[in-house]
Amino acid sequence: MNYRIEKVLAFLFLLLVVILTWYLFLIDDFVTESEERITGVFASLALGFGIFQFWLSELNTERRKLYDLRYEAYKEFVLQIERISESLHIEMTGDEIGSIHNLLSRLMNHLDRINSTVAMSSDYLFPDLHGKTETETIVRIVGEISTRTNDFRLKVEKASREGKDLSRDFMHAHDRMRWHNDIRVLLNELHASKHDFYRLLSRDL
Repeated sequence: MNYRIEKVLAFLFLLLVVILTWYLFLIDDFVTESEERITGVFASLALGFGIFQFWLSELNTERRKLYDLRYEAYKEFVLQIERISESLHIEMTGDEIGSIHNLLSRLMNHLDRINSTVAMSSDYLFPDLHGKTETETIVRIVGEISTRTNDFRLKVEKASREGKDLSRDFMHAHDRMRWHNDIRVLLNELHASKHDFYRLLSRDL
């Protein structure tokens, strides 16, 4: 149940206790003796306030736990997205790609972690997160980055198998430039979209 609704219910419960206590012990003839009335009022109010305080304490504890879980999920999203940018920037600023297989493996791992965190968070931590436009945009961009990198890997492997040294180097340079240009566009799109995604997550923090 929503935290605000439960908090309102807790205060309504306290108000109900006060009203019932006032009616039973001060208006109605439920107790006739003055001392018994005073004792009943204090006992009823003490019990009501005790339950009310316990209720609020449980609500605040659950809210803190939910906040902690949401914050951990938020940090996981930020970590994976920033690592994607970091991995690609390192490869793109060098003259050669050290290992296209390792790069692709890292990208796929980041994408899997993002998808799994979205799936685990959509029901409880960030309701309907998987259906949000910001989420779909991030997943699409990261997926396209992985797909373009995999296409580049396949072309490099094909050129290495079939080409002679001169033609292989030419094809590798050509394919690398095309991959570089495609990834640069996607990285710019990722950078522009990730802040919207972070803002979406932070609304529930």
